[in-house]
Amino acid sequence: MFKFFLIAAFVPALVLAQTPVRQCANGAGLPAYVQINDCTALPCDLVHGAPLVAEARGIVSPVDTPTMTAYIVIRLAGLQIPFPMPDGLEDVCAQGTAPGTCPVSAGQSFDYTLSFQDEVLTLSGVTVQAEVGITAADGSVIGCLEFDARLLS
Repeated sequence: MFKFFLIAAFVPALVLAQTPVRQCANGAGLPAYVQINDCTALPCDLVHGAPLVAEARGIVSPVDTPTMTAYIVIRLAGLQIPFPMPDGLEDVCAQGTAPGTCPVSAGQSFDYTLSFQDEVLTLSGVTVQAEVGITAADGSVIGCLEFDARLLS
């Protein structure tokens, strides 16, 4: 009985520790757990030049794929702002997943961590919509999430 109370006490804390995210318009699946820096409420504060660490656990691939590619889309007032992936980070299999993750089979679950220091977005004091996704070798979207970020200098 005591174990039940411990679990009941910790489960809400684990849920609250996540970063709230939205499903992308393309309908791709959401990870089971997402944490972006220490953000627990939107918009997340992202500081220019500071490290950004986004961790996603429990991504389930809907397709078989030998490789995966990450992408980021930034939107401000309906306009898309170019955001090139930092060099080398677009290859999900080489960066960010546990070794031996690729190839991925349909239905397989995996985790992904995107970690870099942003030197690209120099806007400050604005809130943008960020979309982060992973595509398969055939171009289909494996997973995608959206969140609001307040850019600070």
